[in-house]
Amino acid sequence: MNPETQETSRLSNILIRHASSATGSRTTADYLANAPNSPTTTLRPFWKTPRDIERDTESRHLLRSLLREATYLPDSHVRDWVRQHVLGRFRKYGFKVWEHRDDPAYETRIDDKLREARQGVGLLRRANEGERKPLLRVLLMAYGRIGRRRYELMLPLMPTAMGRDMKEALLARSGKVDDGEDGELQDETDQKTRPPARRPNAAEVNNGQWTAYVRDFSPQLRVLLESQTRTPPPHLTRPPLRKLKPQVEELNSWFRPMPLSRVQNQTKEWYADVLYKAHPPLTLPEWQRLRALAVGTLKEGMRPRRTPIAPARRQSALELVVMYGKPNPRKAFGNKQAHQITPRYMRRLWAQVFAQCPVMEWEAQRARWKVTWREQALGMAYTLEQEEAVAEKAAATSG
Repeated sequence: MNPETQETSRLSNILIRHASSATGSRTTADYLANAPNSPTTTLRPFWKTPRDIERDTESRHLLRSLLREATYLPDSHVRDWVRQHVLGRFRKYGFKVWEHRDDPAYETRIDDKLREARQGVGLLRRANEGERKPLLRVLLMAYGRIGRRRYELMLPLMPTAMGRDMKEALLARSGKVDDGEDGELQDETDQKTRPPARRPNAAEVNNGQWTAYVRDFSPQLRVLLESQTRTPPPHLTRPPLRKLKPQVEELNSWFRPMPLSRVQNQTKEWYADVLYKAHPPLTLPEWQRLRALAVGTLKEGMRPRRTPIAPARRQSALELVVMYGKPNPRKAFGNKQAHQITPRYMRRLWAQVFAQCPVMEWEAQRARWKVTWREQALGMAYTLEQEEAVAEKAAATSG
């Protein structure tokens, strides 16, 4: 073997060893094809760029900031939920970043997610300072009135096939989802949703034959929607639900019968609107705990913030202008929307969230589902307290 062949073999072995120690997952041909002297180099280098190192450092800082701010939230249930939510999101996108490590176009997606994490830190920080809107938003997310947990609570209410599709969509988006109780759904739901041989027109859809285009409501969902129309909650997060049947125009603008394609599209829009306005029920223990917090029978301890090592000196407006070009009102004058988090202040927020949360129980004697809302629960409690007060007053008067 001549010296040139030996040198080429030695360089190839060094390159292969370096590649295997870097990732250990690529073949020899891939690394030889991407050698420094090769003109057809397409893959990114194995080392990290300064921007990649900066992203890694920023992501660690954001994760620690999110977890630190989550420990100061004034609700133990919300603290646990926010912590699990943050860790799950970072695990998911950490794996996605590793999957797209050779895709330069994915850097834009990483920057977008880092910006969302910075916004999340600001949201939790303002919530811990006592701002009403950020704190109320965090409570609504944790108790399933908005966001991902709302869809998880809707899963057991959906028809079997549709609930399976929703579960697959949630799994594809962000990992593990709590299993819904699909066994409680009745088989007659699938029988009602079988499409007929002929598609109904607008008049037939208005008369109740809309299951030809969309799936019929499950028994649990139908009971919940009927209860929500009878006892509408305050429309804090969603508009009120007014109709449980589609109202499709029978004639178009030319006074001709509405085309079946438009009838189908309008029926699907109505169905999606009904599902959007539905308030999924909480589990019974969680609903009872939230009710106790809203009434005031259950106390939640407020966690004090840790004392900083060296309190930073507040910069003046002139210094902010010199440093950043314009004064930041929040830094120069403090947060004017901050509020001291007191038990009375939290009871009001818990009461607002509790007004959006029903509970669904199975009555074995009547063989039906029972839905209870805030007005009914607090009204029953107020009636009992009033009766006890009247009885005590009568006993004191007679004595």
